[in-house]
Amino acid sequence: KKAQASAEAGFTLIELMIVIAIIGILAAIAIPQYEQYIATSKATTATQDFHQLVTQTTAAEAAAAAGQTTSVPVPTNNVAGCVTFTAGGGLTPATGGTPPANATYYVVSPASSTSATIEMDWGNCSSSVQTAINNALTAQSVSFTGNTSTANITQDGAVTYQ
Repeated sequence: KKAQASAEAGFTLIELMIVIAIIGILAAIAIPQYEQYIATSKATTATQDFHQLVTQTTAAEAAAAAGQTTSVPVPTNNVAGCVTFTAGGGLTPATGGTPPANATYYVVSPASSTSATIEMDWGNCSSSVQTAINNALTAQSVSFTGNTSTANITQDGAVTYQ
């Protein structure tokens, strides 16, 4: 009886192979979905950062039109880790002060600004992230060329994308 009980206590080779096959099938389904989730998450972060930066610059341009000097923090690299932002036009780099982590301050003043440009470049991202960013910008009706989108902001609040 003891020998028979110990022989029945474990799993058979067939049972173990079936469990391993089921785990393999689940992994084959889950890993691509997870990678797609990560790419979509990075694209959402990048496009939200771009939108926020355009909104802040639009407000700074309106303040400059009203005679005020303001500053805009422009991230040097966003959370996605592969997207860069470049500021130009009426935005001049600030001297002094401590920018937020991973950002540079740009000043918008009445004397220096009639318009500003913000450029987002996602050319260093993986192809899945690039595709996700392209899809996100297309859904938001934001124009882009290749892997770059430029927002032109005037003092009257007009924003155009290239």
